[in-house]
Amino acid sequence: MTAANVTIRPATGGDRDWILGHAPHLHDFGPPPYRPREVMDRAVVASIDGALSGAAPGAEVLVAVGEGGERLGFIHLHGATDFFTGERHGHVSDIVVAPEARGRGVGEALMTAAEGWARSRGYRLLSLHVFDGNTGARAFYARLGYQADVRKLVKPLD
Repeated sequence: MTAANVTIRPATGGDRDWILGHAPHLHDFGPPPYRPREVMDRAVVASIDGALSGAAPGAEVLVAVGEGGERLGFIHLHGATDFFTGERHGHVSDIVVAPEARGRGVGEALMTAAEGWARSRGYRLLSLHVFDGNTGARAFYARLGYQADVRKLVKPLD
């Protein structure tokens, strides 16, 4: 499968269970030990569910589907405001490619669609967060031209 075999479309109500069931794959890389995965999973599911239900104005979830209509992944997008400049921009909140579809262009197709989504709203920038330890995702984003902006440092306190 190549990105040419992937169609990106807005999520529908029929996608909800599949999306929310796959959302925890976002943390398959292994989060830092001070962040309980189950807490992270619940937060992501709640955020995406808000976008799917319309409770998060301006948010959108797009789904990648294969030639046979099978769901391959999704991306959750919303607007954000830059702290320093106040500029509105697009933000990739979550992107998940189903384990069986990884390495086949699905993530790149979703990111290309996200960039189109941001441009269609007049945004000049598209941002995302990635855990420092998620080296695979960091390399993927670097290949697509994304670069580090700010780095958040954390020290767990006993």
